[in-house]
Amino acid sequence: MVFIELDGGNLSLRKDAIREACDIGDWEIARQLIDTGLETHPEEASLLALSGFAHLQAQSYVAAEKVLSAALAKGLDAAELHYNLAFAVFMQKRFADALEHLRVASPALPLALLLRARCLHQLNRRAEAIADCRAHLAVVEDADASGLLALLLYESDAHDHVEARTHLSIALRQNPNQLEALLALASMQSDSAEYAAARISFGRLVQAHPQCGRGWLGLALIELTHMQIEAAKRNAELAATHLPEHIGTWHVLAWIEIMRGDAAAAEIAFDRALTIDRNFGETHGGLAVTAAWQGREDDARMSIKRALRLDPQTMSAQYAEMLLLQRHGKRAEARAVLDGFLIRRAAGSDVQYRELIIAHMKYLGLGSDRHSDTVVLH
Repeated sequence: MVFIELDGGNLSLRKDAIREACDIGDWEIARQLIDTGLETHPEEASLLALSGFAHLQAQSYVAAEKVLSAALAKGLDAAELHYNLAFAVFMQKRFADALEHLRVASPALPLALLLRARCLHQLNRRAEAIADCRAHLAVVEDADASGLLALLLYESDAHDHVEARTHLSIALRQNPNQLEALLALASMQSDSAEYAAARISFGRLVQAHPQCGRGWLGLALIELTHMQIEAAKRNAELAATHLPEHIGTWHVLAWIEIMRGDAAAAEIAFDRALTIDRNFGETHGGLAVTAAWQGREDDARMSIKRALRLDPQTMSAQYAEMLLLQRHGKRAEARAVLDGFLIRRAAGSDVQYRELIIAHMKYLGLGSDRHSDTVVLH
């Protein structure tokens, strides 16, 4: 710093000092050196790249993308630059754009395979994401890659979780707070009705990663199963804060509002889900349940028809049918509809509509037995 004060135009020395400041984590000095350097060398691509790196550390992803793109436009073409730009874009949830930047970085940087796998996961291209995780792990042991692989295997296979458990155990040995490993573990425990263990695992997850919306959602679903309605609402609202584009979160909020007796709030949540995807049967089925619950039979039948046209297996639409049949005293027909959807379970989903329906039956006092799935229709 003393030499730079004496020789402010020495760009090579400035860049060495910036890298040294980054290495020791002194971001205030790094940014000071970068900003004063850009005042005299505004077109210097390597300074722009360093500025982008500093913005990433400050979680200023839009600013990072801007200066990293400028560095690329100035002719700097390093794998690290493409990776950092991909990361800035990924954190803005533009996963397809991030993949494009990673096409250049991936061959040169093994770490880029992991970021590529995360992009593919977000784009629901699980088979490719699994392949990238395996390729990354073939080069280096990595708790994040093992944890992500465990979650991908869990989501891809609803029956045999042996390999998923193996990888999540490896990840948690290396890092007890690894996000995807904790999420996979908690989800498997919840699926197996090990609710006490799942609550602990989800609790560890949100304590270590409070921005993880799926963790808050998992807690909300457990609380909903145990009829802890207000606690479920608080955690579902936290989930929605971090997962505003996750349609299932709005469905859970809507079902919670139904159980709280607030039909208007439930319909608002379902309407929010419609803005995300108007062609998802469970949203229309949920609106049918809301209408049936309020005695608006024409609206319920219209929503049921729309839901089943989109997906003949829509659970909430079939449940709305059961409510209407029961309302008219058609117990045998209602029983047949109920038996049809209670035996099914969606594979590898973080929202189980079957579980929401069972929770609502408990709320209505229909005599649901959580373990045997038997229901007394009154």
